[in-house]
Amino acid sequence: MRKLFAFLFLIGIFAVCANTSLAGEGCIGCHENAEVMLKSGYPQFMVTSSEIKAQTKMPASCPECHFGNPNALTKKEAHKDMLTVNGIGTNWSMITRAMMPAQDLGGWATLEPRGKNRATQLMPKLTIDGRITDNLNFKLIIYHDRNPETLAFNPVVAEKTCGLCHKSIVDSYLKSPMGGGRGAHAQSQYRTWTGPTGPQSCGLWVGTLAQAAQDKFTDGNVNYFNGHSVMPITEKAAYNTQRICNQCHVGCLDCHFNPQKRDNNNPAIGSHMFLKKPTNLSCYGGGKSFSCHAGPLERRRGDGYLREEFTQASTSGREVLKGKPDIHEQENISCVDCHEPNRKTGYHADLRRDVDCAKCHAREASEHRKGQHKSVDCTSCHVTLIGGYAFNFWSVRGENPLTRLQGYYVDAVTPLLLKNPKGVWIPVHVVPHTSGNVKAEEVSLSKTLLFRDRPDSAIDRAYISNDSYAVTGLAKNVDDKDHDVLVWLNIDRVAHGIGKSRTCESCHASKVQRIPTRFEANANAYKGVKNGEYTIMADGKGLRVVDFKGPDGAIPKGLEPFKDLWSLRGDFALPKIKSRKLYDKMEEDYRKGKFVH
Repeated sequence: MRKLFAFLFLIGIFAVCANTSLAGEGCIGCHENAEVMLKSGYPQFMVTSSEIKAQTKMPASCPECHFGNPNALTKKEAHKDMLTVNGIGTNWSMITRAMMPAQDLGGWATLEPRGKNRATQLMPKLTIDGRITDNLNFKLIIYHDRNPETLAFNPVVAEKTCGLCHKSIVDSYLKSPMGGGRGAHAQSQYRTWTGPTGPQSCGLWVGTLAQAAQDKFTDGNVNYFNGHSVMPITEKAAYNTQRICNQCHVGCLDCHFNPQKRDNNNPAIGSHMFLKKPTNLSCYGGGKSFSCHAGPLERRRGDGYLREEFTQASTSGREVLKGKPDIHEQENISCVDCHEPNRKTGYHADLRRDVDCAKCHAREASEHRKGQHKSVDCTSCHVTLIGGYAFNFWSVRGENPLTRLQGYYVDAVTPLLLKNPKGVWIPVHVVPHTSGNVKAEEVSLSKTLLFRDRPDSAIDRAYISNDSYAVTGLAKNVDDKDHDVLVWLNIDRVAHGIGKSRTCESCHASKVQRIPTRFEANANAYKGVKNGEYTIMADGKGLRVVDFKGPDGAIPKGLEPFKDLWSLRGDFALPKIKSRKLYDKMEEDYRKGKFVH
C-alpha cells in the first residue's frame, strides 16, 4: 500500500509539473515548487515565471530558450536535449553538471558572480579554508548558443531560440564579423604563415567550420596548412587548436546575458537577467574566462580599457598599470558608446573600429584639426603606457607545430609612434614573433611596413585596420623541431588606457625613439628564454629590436638565431621641429596649463 501511495504521489507531482500551464510552461510546475526542488536536490533552481519575465524582460517560455520537453512525465525525459551552460576543462573537453564530481558541483551550484576576480566570476569555484578561489579544473564556461564540440557559435540554435522573437537581428548578426559572417570574418582568412594575408599574432585558422550549425570541422584548412608546412599538423592537434580560437568568437548570450546573484527583495535581479546594451565586462568575456576583447587589448596590444585584475604585464608592470584604467571607463562610458554601429552595413554587432572623438570633444577636435598636431592621432598623446606581450614564439610541442608560447610580458612601456598609410601618427605595440616549420622557398621578406588591408595584405575585412606587420628574416635550421623559422614583427595599433597627455619632450627631445623593454616569463618558456630585456629602436635607418639580454647580461641562447633579424629598413624617425621658437612657446604654455593638446 505504501509503495502504491508513493508511486501515485510521484505521478501526481509529474502531472503537476507537466500540466501547470496551457501555454506549455510545464517546466514551471516543478521549478516554481520549492518543496519539489528541495526534494530533487536542487533548491537553488527554484524560480518563478514572474521572476524569469522580470529578469529577461521577454515573454518567451522555458522551452523556447532551453528546449527540453515540458510535457514529459519524468525528469530525464523533460531534460532531454535541453540547452544549458557547460564547463570546459583544462584539456578543452566539455564537462556537464552531471559529469562533475561533488566537490566541483558544490562550487558551481548556481550561475552567479562569485569571488573578486571579474574575469572569472561566473566560473566554477572552490571554497578552501573559507576563501572562494577559482577551480583550476576549468578554463572557461560556454553558454548554450555555442557548440560544445567546436566551441563556436551555433547559428541553428540561435535561430531556434533568440530568433523566434528576434529573427531579423539574428539574420543580421550572422552577416557580421562578430557573428562569423562569410567574407567578413577576417581571422578565418589567416591560414598559413607565408600566405598573401601575412602572419597573424592570434595564429592560423586551421579548422573550417561546417555549416549550418558550425558543430564540426572540415579538413580543408588543415590540408591547406599541411601543404605549406614542413611539419604537418594532425587532425587531433588541429581540432584542439581551432577550439581554442573559437572560444573568442561569440554568440548572442555572450553579449546580452548578464546573470546576477538572486535578490529576494527584487525579482528583476537574478540568474536570468538580460541587458539590451552590452556592458564593458561582457566585451571582456563576461566573467566566463579571460577571453573576448580582454585578450587582444590586455595581451596583444597591451592597451587595456578595464585593466585592474585584467592587466597583462610583468609583475612590476601590473603594479603600474592596473590602477590606471582608461579615463572613459572611469567615467562609466561603455565600449559601445564609442564603438557605434557600422551604418554602412547595418549589421547587428558590426561595430565601428574607429571612433569619433568629436562626438564628446567637439571643441578640442576642431582645434586639433587646425593645429600643429593635426597629423597626430589623439591617442598618440593620450595613451602613455601599455603592457602586453614581449614575445610570441610559434613553435612545436609534441605533435602540434602550432603551439603558441606566449607567456612573456613587458613592464609598463611607452608605445612607439609611426605613420599609418594616411600619414597620421598612431601609437603601436611592437612585439617580436617567430613561426617555425615554414617552407624557406615561400618566405618573402617585407621591404616596408605592411598594413593589414589591401593592397598591403590580401585580406577582406569590413573595416580599415591600423594594425601592421613586417616579415624581417628567415632563420634556417634552428633545430630539429622548428626547422626553418619565419622571423617577423607584429605591430598593432593601441588606443586605450587614455588619460593625461604625454609631455612635449617625450616626442620632441629627439627624432629617435628608443624604448627600453624589460620582460618577464610566467609560463611555457621558449628554449631557455626567461626574464630579460631588449630595446625597440625607431629612427631614420629603420625599426628594429636589439640589445637582447638575459638575467646575466648575456643574450639567451634561444634568441641567438634571431638577434639580428627583427629589423626593418625605412624612415621611422619622428619629425624635426620646424620652429624652435614656436615649440618653446607651446611647451611653456603646456607647462602653465594653457595648452593641453
